[in-house]
Amino acid sequence: MSHHPRIPLYLLTGFLGSGKTTLLNQWVQDSAFSKALVIINEFGETSLDHLLVSRSTEEQIVELSNGCICCTIRGDLAKTLSDIGWRFSRNGIKSFNKVIIETTGLADPSPILATLISNENIFQQYKLQGTVTTVDAVNARHTIEKYREAKRQIAVADLILLTKQDLVSNETLTQVQQQIRQFNPTAPIQQADQGMTAFDALLELDHIEPVQSATPLASWLNFGAVQFESLDPNRSSALLRSTDAELNPHQQSINAYCYQIDKPVTLRAIELWLDALLPQLGHQLLRLKAILNIEGFPGPMVIHGVQQLLHPTAVLTHWPNKDRQSKLVFITDDLTAKQLEVSLKPLFGL
Repeated sequence: MSHHPRIPLYLLTGFLGSGKTTLLNQWVQDSAFSKALVIINEFGETSLDHLLVSRSTEEQIVELSNGCICCTIRGDLAKTLSDIGWRFSRNGIKSFNKVIIETTGLADPSPILATLISNENIFQQYKLQGTVTTVDAVNARHTIEKYREAKRQIAVADLILLTKQDLVSNETLTQVQQQIRQFNPTAPIQQADQGMTAFDALLELDHIEPVQSATPLASWLNFGAVQFESLDPNRSSALLRSTDAELNPHQQSINAYCYQIDKPVTLRAIELWLDALLPQLGHQLLRLKAILNIEGFPGPMVIHGVQQLLHPTAVLTHWPNKDRQSKLVFITDDLTAKQLEVSLKPLFGL
């Protein structure tokens, strides 16, 4: 294991025209990001069209307007992240102290997140601070309804930034926020005022690995924005809903489910649950966040997963407040409530 501090890494995504470049331009002008290395994650043979690029070379290495390094890739992200450590170093000292990966507007961020979690070498070098998703308030309702990529970009976000909000009415803004909450009930939604509000929120984004963060667990799951449904194994309707409660076939395939369990569960039950859940349904889990009360442990277990991959799981030394309920938030793709709740049976020893 490396003894060097892990480099903070931010993933910036958002649909076409949602203002990623404008925000990125603001961020790299600030002293806190003056030594950031920006990776533009391009695919295919589409020519690079990026407002921040001031100078390009044959090797696809460009320099941003403030001197920040920008590396455009059309290939193996893991190799790029492994190489930049020595590629942008002088006398053993890296010329950057942060990394921002900007995806294309039509990208699904999930494969990038999977790379950052599953590749041990990458995980030891970089600490994922969070996924930031920009949403264009003017076109959001149409874009979210029409494009699956836009839904997935919102679903995996840890911070959602509304852009162009000054061009819409307060009523429209409220409708957009309600629409976003259908796909992601926990991520804070902030309005980006010429990039400055977004910058403050970006610096506070440090709770992807909550065990290593000072961010309160209540903020990690954003308790105030989430309504949790209690699961009771003694009520069949709670763990196995009737067919008339199934999702309407015309509903969106991406949904959020939020549950709480009132009684402590055993460590063995959690192990059995995860052993069954991830192989069977993991490919349909865009995001899993859970705070679990384990019998005999002084603090909660914190679980954070992306599809079939889990961030390192750990148990905290104490509870942050008097609430001892287990809380689980699932953001899923083409997974019904019935399927999900049946998968939770092992937590009750069923």
